[in-house]
Order: sequence, then structure tokens, then C-alpha cells
Amino acid sequence: MAAEGRTPVAGDDWLAEVGRTLRGRDVVDLTSSTRDGIEIQPLYTQGPARPAAAGAIAARERAKKGWDVRTPHLISSGAGDDGRDLEMLRRRISEELDGGVTSLELDAGEGVTIDELDSVLGGVDLSETPVALAPHANLGAARALGALAARRGAALAPGSSLGLDPLGDWARSGKHLDGAVVGSRLQVAAEASGSLGSGVRALTVDAVRYADAGATEAQALGWATATGVAYLRALVGAGIPVNSAAGLIGFRLAATADQFVTVAALRAARVMWARVVTASGGSHEAARQYQHAVTASHLYSRRDPWVNLLRGASAALAAGVGGADAVTVLPFDHAAGAVDTDGALGRRLARNTQLLLLEESYLARAADPAGGSFYVESLTEQLASAGWRAFQDVEASGGMDAVIGDGGLAVAMEESWRSRLGALRTRSERLTGVSEFALLDEPAPAVVADLDEAPDAAGLPVRRLSEPFEKLRDAADRRGMATGDRPAVWIAALGSVSTHSTRTAWAQNLLAAGGIESRGAAGVDSPIAAAADFAASGLTAAVITGTDDMYGLRAAATAAALADAGATFVALVCDSDTPNELLEELERAGVNDSWHHGADVVAALQRLHRILGIA
Repeated sequence: MAAEGRTPVAGDDWLAEVGRTLRGRDVVDLTSSTRDGIEIQPLYTQGPARPAAAGAIAARERAKKGWDVRTPHLISSGAGDDGRDLEMLRRRISEELDGGVTSLELDAGEGVTIDELDSVLGGVDLSETPVALAPHANLGAARALGALAARRGAALAPGSSLGLDPLGDWARSGKHLDGAVVGSRLQVAAEASGSLGSGVRALTVDAVRYADAGATEAQALGWATATGVAYLRALVGAGIPVNSAAGLIGFRLAATADQFVTVAALRAARVMWARVVTASGGSHEAARQYQHAVTASHLYSRRDPWVNLLRGASAALAAGVGGADAVTVLPFDHAAGAVDTDGALGRRLARNTQLLLLEESYLARAADPAGGSFYVESLTEQLASAGWRAFQDVEASGGMDAVIGDGGLAVAMEESWRSRLGALRTRSERLTGVSEFALLDEPAPAVVADLDEAPDAAGLPVRRLSEPFEKLRDAADRRGMATGDRPAVWIAALGSVSTHSTRTAWAQNLLAAGGIESRGAAGVDSPIAAAADFAASGLTAAVITGTDDMYGLRAAATAAALADAGATFVALVCDSDTPNELLEELERAGVNDSWHHGADVVAALQRLHRILGIA
């Protein structure tokens, strides 16, 4: 609506103003793409016909209580030997519930007993607090939770889940499950259908690990839908009506710091599942997908873990706006090891992130906060279409069991990861505190279990985005501890601060991402001065920064002078379009490497590490 007395601004007028702001660049330069090749436009003036299922959120329930704030808890194998670990976990769960948590996810092994569950959940009202078992293929854990509810004489609360996910467990672990084993798990789900209360799921489709292993959003959507179809077929084949069968299946989906893609992905998942259920003869009510959104492990960095608070908050916001029924935010120190003695700070901040969104931002009061946005509606439709193609590919290949068994799923994720890894290595996908703005003086993270390895050689790894740079930082830290001095490089900045500062700051940022200190950078007015300063530093490697004009005047002489002063390696910071003639001249003068935007900076830092003798 235009202000009184003013003419409304038309789209063409807006674009004309944008053109003036861009100073000659085309507005198309503002277009970007998702990992699935979906174009993100700078402006949306119309959207698709809104899919009815996109906003299929249980509006009344969310408005009344919001989504479930769900926290994960591990019941360690053998934890019940002396009861102390179980008692500690029971106290932790009690603290979480007192602090505002409304739902629990328990990671329990095959050997967990009903008595152990009873001890851990002492004081928890199972009819009021949803308890979900983390995705697994363990019949013992599923039966123990059901038996505990029966012992207490109370039905499990809506939102609870037995967590059976045999196909997902096969993919995650790489341990083959033959048809009989998968069938036995599904049979348990079918048998449980009569005793589970309304809103309780027996089966969980876990797509989070696909995202953590490198899958794109469309791939994860397609594979989740294909897994859901396999479970739906099995349940209907066991004689369960399609509406009841659909109600036994819940979905566990990844939430990432890419807010709008996450919002659209959650909405697209509901569109796809509604299409499956209704096409199978189910009702629109039965087609409503239950979603548990989890902040993906691959987001979390070991270095500068405090930035993970921002990543987790962005993902939680996206999950809430996207309409998730339950949300789990992993602690910010999930990958680095707890910053305090028992991890209490990380758990408190994780749950409070959600409580702020719910109780101060009232994020759950709107049924579909993103509904009506041309951008989000368009992205939802395109992701649903791309995910549906991935689903059809799986079905054409024989279903999820076939693509898991023949390795096709792992190959597809490997290809997607390689593509993303290229973006990370060139810093076209930036990681604050890791590949950009790294803090050299921060304490090294605690020694923790290697989260980057698969539990089984044939299973799916957790591919954390920060890992390539963290390996460089770790190697540099080891060298620093062994020698008592952090690896360093001298920066020979040519000209005044105003002329060299941009490229000098870029070089310092890059070196810090590899765990290398930068010295010098004050600016030199001659090759002789550059060589003298470098020789006094006692270092063996140098980086030249400045403008192309200054390079044409003094870079060749500076490189030669640095080499004469003992430099075994000289790099030049330039642009990707710096004239080849100039680069060739500088190479002849002694420049060993050129660094610029869009280059593989991990490879450049690895070369520098070798020069500096960093293992």
C-alpha cells in the first residue's frame, strides 16, 4: 500500500531503481542456485498455485502449545551395571523437563531393559511427555518402551515413537538386513498398531543422516518419501488400513542454517507425503505428515564453536516456520566436546533457543508463517518436484532396499558431497569462524571422538562442512606445540595502507583459516625495505599484496629481493582476472603461487603447509 498522496511503485520501477544501485551490473547477477540447481531469483512478483498440503500444519495444536521442544539422550550400553549412569541420566532428564523441554528422544541399544528405561524415565509421565526412540532397528528397545507404558498402565503420549527404521539403519550402518529381518521389524510395527494410542508412531523415517552424509535437499526428500512408501506398503500388506498405517509413520528431517531452503524443504516433504497417502486411498487428514526436525550434525564446527549458536538458532527458526511438530537443537559444542564439565551449558542454550522462539517471538502462533510468500511457495514447489523425481528414480530402481543394497544411495551422496566440497574449498560457501574470520588465539578444542568417520566402513559418514579447514588448523596447532612457535608467514604489503589493505586483509584471513599467523603487513615503500624486513623476521615464506598497478611497478623486484633474502616460497594475492602477462613476469621473478577469489584455498594452504614443514 502506497503512502497517502504517493503513487504505488510498480515492479518495473523497482527494477529500474535496483539497476541504478547496481551501477551497471545486471539484476540477473543477483540470482543464485541451490545445491539441486534451483534458481533463487532476487525478486518474486508471482507464485505458483499454492499446494493445499504445503500448509498442512496442525494449527490448533501449535497455537495452543507450539511444537515439542525435544532433547536427545544416550543410554550407554551397560549403563545399568551399577545404576550410577542411569541415575545421572534420570537427573539430567528431570532438569531438562524443569527447564522447559516438552519431549525426549532416547538413543537406546538392543540390550536396554524395561527396568533401565523405567529408571531413566522415573518421574516422567509417559501419557503427558512424548518419548521417542532414536531411529534404530532394535526390537528389544521398541518392545521395552511399549512394555514400560503397559507396566505403568498409561498410553504413550501423542508424538511418542518406537523409532523402528530398518531401512534407515541398514543405510546408516552398512550392515545388511535381509528381507526377513526388515520384515520382522515391520511386523512388530504392525502388531503394535492396535496397542499404540492416537498420535504415536511405530516407524520413523530418518532422513537426517542422508543430509549429514552429503545429500542435497531434493535427494533427502526423495529418499525419505521412498522409505515411507516402503513402510506404508508393508503395513497395508499386513492388513492395516491405509489411514491407520500412515498414522504409524513419522519423519525425522534435517534443519540447516539455510533458513528458506529448510522452510521450503519441510513444506515440500508434506506435499510429497500427502500425494503418496491420498494416491494410496488415504484421507487428507491421514496424509498429514508428522515431522521431527533436527539441526544437522554437519553444520557444527569444532573450531569457534560459539558460532554454532547462530547456526542452531537459524535452523531452529526455519524448523518452526516450516511447521515441524517437534524440534531438536543440538548443543553448540556438539562437535567440539563440552565447554563445561557435564555439557549443561550447551544443553541449556539449545533448549532456550527454542523457548525464545516460542515464548517471546510467538513463532508457533501462525499456522503457516511462510504461506503466501511468492519466494517460499515457488521454492516449495520446485523442491517438491525435484524430490519427487528423486523418489521416482528410487522406485524405478526397485525401491529403497534395492538402492541401499546395490550401493546406489551411497554413490549419489558421494557425488553430491564432492560438489559441495568444491564450494567449501573455494569458499564460495563460507563458514564463519572456520574458512572466514578464523580466530587463531582461540583454545584448541578438546580431544573428542572422531565424528567424521562412519560407524562401519560400508555405512554413511557424518561429513562436517568445517572438516577440511579444521584438519589444517589441527596440523598447524600440533606444529606450534612441538616447536613452541605458531607457523607464520611474512606479508610484504606494497604501497600505502589505502592501496594494499583489501588484499592484505584477504591474505590474513586466508592464512588464519589454515592455522598460520601473518606478520608484517605494515606496508613497504621499496623492494630493499621488503627484503630487509623479511630477513629480520626469520621466516621462510612470504606473501605479496597490493594493487595490480603497484604489482606492475614493484612486484617483480620485490619477489626477487625476497628470494635473495632467503624466502623459499613467495605467493601473490591477486584477482582471477589479473593479466596473464603480469603473472608470467612475476613467476619468472620468483613468485611461486598466486591466490585469488574462487581458487581452491584448501589446496593452496596444503602446499604452504608442506613448504613450512607442517605435517
